Amino acid sequence: MKPKSDHSDASVPDVASGSTGSDAASAAVPALDPVEALQIEKLYRAGEVIMWQDEPGDCAYFVQSGRVAIVRQRPDGSEIEVGRRGPGTLIGEMAIVDDGPRSATVRALEDCRLLEISKADFSRAVKNANPIVGLVTKLILMRYRDILQRSENVREFAGVTTMLEQQERHHAEESRVLDAVRMANEFKGAVARKELFLEYQPFIQIDTGRIIGFEALMRWHHPTSGRMRPDLFIPMAEDTGLIIEATRWAFREACKTLKRLITQTGDEALFISVNFSAQDFDDPGFLDELLFTLHDTGIHPSQIHLEITERLLLRQSEQVKKILLQCREHDMQIAIDDFGTGYSSLSYLHQYPVSTLKIDQSFVRNMTSDKGVLGLVKSILSLSENMGLAIIAEGVETQQHVDMLKSLRCQVAQGFFFARPMSEDDAANLLKAQPKNPS
Repeated sequence: MKPKSDHSDASVPDVASGSTGSDAASAAVPALDPVEALQIEKLYRAGEVIMWQDEPGDCAYFVQSGRVAIVRQRPDGSEIEVGRRGPGTLIGEMAIVDDGPRSATVRALEDCRLLEISKADFSRAVKNANPIVGLVTKLILMRYRDILQRSENVREFAGVTTMLEQQERHHAEESRVLDAVRMANEFKGAVARKELFLEYQPFIQIDTGRIIGFEALMRWHHPTSGRMRPDLFIPMAEDTGLIIEATRWAFREACKTLKRLITQTGDEALFISVNFSAQDFDDPGFLDELLFTLHDTGIHPSQIHLEITERLLLRQSEQVKKILLQCREHDMQIAIDDFGTGYSSLSYLHQYPVSTLKIDQSFVRNMTSDKGVLGLVKSILSLSENMGLAIIAEGVETQQHVDMLKSLRCQVAQGFFFARPMSEDDAANLLKAQPKNPS
């Protein structure tokens, strides 16, 4: 009888069989409760057996810290080490897709911290069809094909160059997915831990130089990695559904900030712009939450701009259209962010209650050196004027940009030339420093 450790509920890996286990990583990202599975943490001491060969397995593990050795038992009872795994990898992954016995024993080479992923978590995630699950499921199949192509003798694999190249490609993809899963696990609870914060970038009236509003930008201060790049964590949050809670928090904080700025400056015309994703519009409680927050913070709906992307409108979703119409009926403004990037169809401008177009910064950046781009900017400005839409130029970085936009009769701009994203205190000071708006 094999000795059992104190962690006998842990599952035994199929890493030796060549599977990657990034499927397990994805299993930790159910649509309704993302990365819930990754909250079960297990600790193993150096030398302790995590999984036994030939035992049934019901879960896999994500290695947070430490290293493990994967060993197979020969028919004569001797053992051969077939691999090692470290932080950011998975062990026991085939247990959540295959009811077969464990193909190897895993021992902790040093003290290890693992996160458990159960078969039930994986099944729930697949049922909810989370995007990461789809990607990881693809990896499962790729790895499984590798297994079928291999010789039964693990050592024969090492000499096959093409197989090694495949392995490298799969590991690279696996690493990308695991990074997303790890980030999702760390992002979950970021609101409760007060790791998220907002910065505010002003909208400037070009003719007068006055601030007329701010865009609220979500930021994440990771406890160990520091400030995280929004272009990394926001797509992850959208893919996993974690963005919904984060956006609700951001909207409430933005409304509270706007109320304080109005109180301090007396400028009742100020507005705040908040970014929303497709996942937010899929949330059945979205509109009710917006209206409740506005009432609770004392902000009039007309002072709110909902920033969305062209991609959302091109989904041709009746649900999105219905919610946007209801938002406009309550006097909220709808702004299309990064307008003109990658899509030629403008039919949605007639179908949806859009009130503002934001010219993408790539157009603004290149309009002074590229006549074709300048022509596009002129066309967008003409389109907005003909349709009665407000226009905002993003990414204004030079005086030349300002002068050209002014000559084109663009009224509002945003960019580093005027101000970088800033704290609420800095935004308040900037507002107080500008001359009073003439009555």
